[in-house]
Amino acid sequence: MAAMTKVEMLAALALVSNSDSDDGVGGGPIVAPEATDRQVNLVQLQDGIPIYLWRRAMSFLTVCEQAVSVRGLSHFFRECSDVYMENFWSEPTIHLPQDASSLARAIEMCQHLMRQEGYVEGTTMVVVLGSGVHEVVGSCVVPGWGTCQKMMSIPFDNLSFVGKGEGETIVHGGFVVENGRKVRFEGLTMKNTSGFGVVAFDAGTEVVLKNMTVEECQNNGVFVYDGAKLDATGCQFHQNGGIGVEVENSTTTARLTNCISHHNKSHGVGAQSGAVVDLMGEGTSMHDNKRSGLLAFHRGTINVYQPCVLNDMSHGNKMQNINMKYGGTVQQKESKK
Repeated sequence: MAAMTKVEMLAALALVSNSDSDDGVGGGPIVAPEATDRQVNLVQLQDGIPIYLWRRAMSFLTVCEQAVSVRGLSHFFRECSDVYMENFWSEPTIHLPQDASSLARAIEMCQHLMRQEGYVEGTTMVVVLGSGVHEVVGSCVVPGWGTCQKMMSIPFDNLSFVGKGEGETIVHGGFVVENGRKVRFEGLTMKNTSGFGVVAFDAGTEVVLKNMTVEECQNNGVFVYDGAKLDATGCQFHQNGGIGVEVENSTTTARLTNCISHHNKSHGVGAQSGAVVDLMGEGTSMHDNKRSGLLAFHRGTINVYQPCVLNDMSHGNKMQNINMKYGGTVQQKESKK
């Protein structure tokens, strides 16, 4: 048999891969066929071609094509794919739109991969979102608020969403993190005109925001309560219909470093019902909100750590720059490492 060029090999692999997978929204769960020794067209091509050439050709395929389609063709092609998958597990990453056509399909792909050989429990799966707009489809229940539209509940632990930068990667919709899960968002602009941006609740739940913009949400930009933890760095929360960042309940904490909350229809930052918020970094500012810049309500505490200066960082808000009610505290503190 005459040897194929790389292009011919890739074309043959792609044809089979495309026939075995359906990556459309709402196309059903991702299912990989079992690897068998059954006769398939590609098996007729494998004789006479060294395995290293097959591995090289297959390295150009996406992780979806590798994990879902190619590995199910035969034991031979599973062996060809082993090197690729070993490298994948060293830093497991799903790319949109290359590996999945939507956020929902990317989550399904991560769940499928986490059931495969090679996955180590506790490993963080990374979803890299390309430039452009990514839509959140559907709704979910936020306790105390009911059903919120265009929001997705994260169904597993240790997940990271990474964009190409604020204003370049845009998510239309929001996310709910619960049940002690740990999720990170970085380099995104998030807006949800039908609900919240990010909601986190339950003991042990942790959300990290880095270089994020959360804007134009119908409700709060970020809402953290019932024992969850928020850590935000270099973020902006603005023009949201509620509070820029609301933190609620006595076991709930938040740390905001070099973050700005401005032009929200309610307060910039609120700590309520015993929650504790630490504000850090000289770039932190709460300004031009329609109500208060800082609200400490019903034993909520807001600590402002040097070099962030309390009397300077909250300014230009329509009602009060510093608002303390029913045992709430806003106080200047020494630097905190």
